[in-house]
Amino acid sequence: MATGKPISSMDGERLTNPIVFRSLLGALQYLCHTRPDIAYAVNKLSQFIQEPTTKHWRGAKRVLRYLKGTITHGIHIGLNDRLSIVGDSDADWACCPDDRKSVAGYCVFLGDALVSWSSKKQAVVSRSNTESEYRALAQVAAEISWIESLLKELKFPLSSKSMT
Repeated sequence: MATGKPISSMDGERLTNPIVFRSLLGALQYLCHTRPDIAYAVNKLSQFIQEPTTKHWRGAKRVLRYLKGTITHGIHIGLNDRLSIVGDSDADWACCPDDRKSVAGYCVFLGDALVSWSSKKQAVVSRSNTESEYRALAQVAAEISWIESLLKELKFPLSSKSMT
């Protein structure tokens, strides 16, 4: 996404044919399974799917240009003998200009392989950056706990775990 002023529902003129925008976003959402680097941009653009504007369309085209330039990127799973669970989380406090909610995301790795990730708007309005970061940390901790219990049930040994 472009830096500067956050994208809003009031930016630009309404599209005359929103079906093309919706179709493109559906394809981009599917692509997010192997390209989590576009998840934030696709999530942000999806918030305007009801009434897309010319600015939202330009944002979707920007994602396509990014994908063209990074066509060799994606999720790669390689052989690794270090089997530890590592979770990273982050939050962008009150980043949505329409409702002032924060966006939080996390990634969980098993060794070097990404096994779980999420990027979504938080359900409540946080009063501080610390509160939104704490909520993001709680999300990744819950996900790691679930993955640990799944691996334990499958009798899969782990060497260690950590959160950053």
